[in-house]
Amino acid sequence: MNTPGKNIAIVTDQLASGIGGAESITFAVAEKLPGADIYTTVCEYGILPEHIKKRNIHTTFLQKLPRATKLYKAYLPLMPTAIEYLDLQKYDIIFSSHHCAAKGIIPRPDAIHICYCHSPARYIWDMFWVYSELNGFSRYKRLASFFLANYLRMWDVTSSNRVNYFIANSSYTAARIAKFYNRKSRVIYPPVETARFSHGEPEDFYFMAGRLVAYKRFDLAIRAFNASGKKLVIVGDGVEYEKLRAMAGPNITMPGKVPSVEVVDYMSRCRGFVFPGREDFGIVMAEAQAAGKPVIAFRGGGALDIVLDNETGVLFEEQSIESLNNAVKKAEEIDWDHKFIARHAKKFDKKRFMDKLDFLFKNARQLEKMDKKGFYD
Repeated sequence: MNTPGKNIAIVTDQLASGIGGAESITFAVAEKLPGADIYTTVCEYGILPEHIKKRNIHTTFLQKLPRATKLYKAYLPLMPTAIEYLDLQKYDIIFSSHHCAAKGIIPRPDAIHICYCHSPARYIWDMFWVYSELNGFSRYKRLASFFLANYLRMWDVTSSNRVNYFIANSSYTAARIAKFYNRKSRVIYPPVETARFSHGEPEDFYFMAGRLVAYKRFDLAIRAFNASGKKLVIVGDGVEYEKLRAMAGPNITMPGKVPSVEVVDYMSRCRGFVFPGREDFGIVMAEAQAAGKPVIAFRGGGALDIVLDNETGVLFEEQSIESLNNAVKKAEEIDWDHKFIARHAKKFDKKRFMDKLDFLFKNARQLEKMDKKGFYD
């Protein structure tokens, strides 16, 4: 679908360092809008799907800086300027996929700006202290980071006023948008390709997958499974890989990054999926449920939208070894209805997401005339 007579731009924070939830949103919207231009701060073209490589992709001046696609996080202080320097004045509708800076573009006064917000940047808002601790910041590095975060928070709030409509990826994110931006949002769950997954006979191991970064708490899972001796497979790579590999006992397998087909295979054969972090949504939990597998997750963040406690998984109360291991033990005592779990995952299916996008873009101008309470509810 494209919107006749309207110029549309898609803006995303970056297309670099792997494909995650934010990138999947960008690609889905690009699929829905084949004529739309794509804007991003930096782009690592080698990681893009073939159909995206062929698109008209614009980058910022950050693209020309040393090792920009690998070290883009180091250029965080420059991102507000980089994103504002993009000239989007010819576009009638702008869709931003935001977790860092994308919503900060400067639209035409009469343009409609729809922001799909994955999260108000966690590391400058409520999780600043958690990130500082998990990343082992020294006292002076924490203080320097806080001065930068103070500047970025002011810009983050200011730029939120350039958005006409906020879309949140979960109820948790919607609450954070309300708290930090003082804006309402409508929840539209990210697209999950549920048809890729199927339930297989459970084998004697639990499964985790994702980027190996501190806030996702792979360290907690490793400590818990070291204590219980149960088998755990962790797929993925990231800055924490070597540290986590050194922590893991012989019952824990870490093959690193594997092809997506192997992830699907692990998902189909595991006893359950473990998710000990607090994520804004957590697509991988919905994928595990699409495979009919129970999810053992921390009671917080997107898990509250995805996991039905004792029906499609087990939610545990504290991010502690004892709490996680008790949840695993409880999961083993439940006779799971794998077909029900897979049906529940259909609420996150990609088709539902695409249908809602279709409505948004076809009615972008009319949204202003609609009852806003009805739109957000």
